[in-house]
Amino acid sequence: MARAYTPGLEVKARTTVQRRRELPLPGKSLVGLGDLVQASTPVLSAELPGDLDIIRVAERLGFEPADVIDGMRVQVGEQISSGQLLCELKTFFGLFTSSLEAPRGGVVEFFTEANAHLGIRQPSTPLEIDAYISGKIVEVEEGKSVLIETSASLIQGIFGVGGERLGIVQCMDVERDHIVTSADIARAQSHADLSKAVLIGGSRFEYDALMAAAEAGASAVVTGSVDAGTLRSFVGHDIGVSITGDEDVPLTLIITEGFGKLPIAARIDELSKDLQGRSASVNGATQVRAGAMRPEIIVPNEEGAQQAKSDKPAGLEPGARIRVIRVPYFGKLGTVAELPTAPEAIDTGAKVRVLRVTLDDGQTATVPRANVELIQE
Repeated sequence: MARAYTPGLEVKARTTVQRRRELPLPGKSLVGLGDLVQASTPVLSAELPGDLDIIRVAERLGFEPADVIDGMRVQVGEQISSGQLLCELKTFFGLFTSSLEAPRGGVVEFFTEANAHLGIRQPSTPLEIDAYISGKIVEVEEGKSVLIETSASLIQGIFGVGGERLGIVQCMDVERDHIVTSADIARAQSHADLSKAVLIGGSRFEYDALMAAAEAGASAVVTGSVDAGTLRSFVGHDIGVSITGDEDVPLTLIITEGFGKLPIAARIDELSKDLQGRSASVNGATQVRAGAMRPEIIVPNEEGAQQAKSDKPAGLEPGARIRVIRVPYFGKLGTVAELPTAPEAIDTGAKVRVLRVTLDDGQTATVPRANVELIQE
């Protein structure tokens, strides 16, 4: 039966995770069906074509295209270097010479006699796609994509910035509602190497704490919330919440609860302690529109490639805990009070299925069911 709400964020100690790795253009598969791979194992490769320089030889030399042909000194398919002679023409009974040199090296891709245009292709750039998660190859589309499956612990966040990174789970020794400062990072660094660490814990990190973690070499920070000022300073500009993941940030930041000052969920805090010292794959990419993508922390279990059964999410019902994922209540937590059966009109004029929620700040709100996600306790 179709659900009229967004599924809750998953926080599971054991579930089956599948991630597809794809190339942006045809290439080569580096693994086969059934292979076991580590997160850093290259699984796909391709060559990204270099830039194409088009040189208008006749125009550059001031001759007609037909006059240029006999003076060409390079051929299609030839590898040339920067400064190499491309064309040389003699005029006035050989008394004067006009020549043209290559602005940079590459391979001659074409020469069109009709207009004397010369195409030089720059060297291609190798591209490798790694596995991202440790597991088993369960599907291969040759030269295009592979599907990797693993038994893992999975924690999803509500919002994140920064892309894929690998690291080691390191729990912050702080209370769930603690605001992490640079002093806390210094204290953690005095007890453990934070290089490649995935730091988990606290209500939120101050900007100085995020930068201190980055300077210590941490791969990611996972915490309960973030305030607008800290996020703006960290990213370097205002950011929307539609699509993220490509930001130029020194570490990946994942928020599990919302915006403001919200303690990290108890179930995440407890699970992260069990995962201490384990290898993790993290990705801050977030998309809250159609085809939602959640930031995630994936920690493969010791059996890695073995399949595990996941629990089905609980249903939406009075008393269920939910989070609102659309304005004007974006990020607020609450408890379902009522589930009207008949569709109701909302501000846009549309009639949709709604619910009444008692928010944690005491407000009572009516919101579309599609605008909430279930919190799995």
